Amino acid sequence: MNASPNCTGCFLIASPYLHDGNFFRSVVLIIRHTHEGAFGVVINRPGPQRFSEVIAMSDPSWNVGSKSEGGSAESPGIDEAAGASGDSLPGSGEEILPDQIYLGGPVNGPVMAIHSIAGIGDPCGADPGDANENDPAGAKTQLHDHPAEPWGSMSIQWADVPAWVTADEDHLRLLSRRDDAKVRYVVGYSGWGPSQLEGELADGGWLVTPADGESIFSPSDQVWEKLVHRCGQEILQDLTPDVTFPSEQQGFDPGVN
Repeated sequence: MNASPNCTGCFLIASPYLHDGNFFRSVVLIIRHTHEGAFGVVINRPGPQRFSEVIAMSDPSWNVGSKSEGGSAESPGIDEAAGASGDSLPGSGEEILPDQIYLGGPVNGPVMAIHSIAGIGDPCGADPGDANENDPAGAKTQLHDHPAEPWGSMSIQWADVPAWVTADEDHLRLLSRRDDAKVRYVVGYSGWGPSQLEGELADGGWLVTPADGESIFSPSDQVWEKLVHRCGQEILQDLTPDVTFPSEQQGFDPGVN
């Protein structure tokens, strides 16, 4: 029998056979998966709060105005960084704003940022102290002799890491003001104990595919169907390697045989 895959740095896409209501049509980014269990965050379930609102509650003197010209005093500068998604909160008809806080899972936890700026926080899908060439995230380090950003004394390059994660408040505030950052704020997380995720995979509860940054930051109302389509293509491609299937951008017409 084949061993269960290491899902570090992968997406778990809820299958129709997963009966847990906490994960209906969810996409989970797995940040760590070891023999001790797994840890990840749901990336496509927007919540009711914004990051700027949380900051204002914790520090009323916090200036949430954008650092760049044309920024709004009502947002912490992340509007330009992430771009308007055009999503809506489930069942509300309200637009999802760029600094919306997503619900990362049923386990209580702090606000975290999944983002695109290397060096701020930890790489999703790689342990900086234990880079493994067999890690699906493909993490590799390269030290240089020049100073890096203020959060590190040396420069580290990571190959094929889909995103970075941090819960540090200074990092969160820094990211909210960086125009070059793609950011998804999440609160809470999804966790599995030893062998628990392996059992759910064996039962067909999840589809698995390598995580990519584009999908992490794409509109949340589209990512589940997009990744289900991708997994279906991967399965069909394995079964019929000589057949060309439409790309994710082209879509799929079930009437075409």
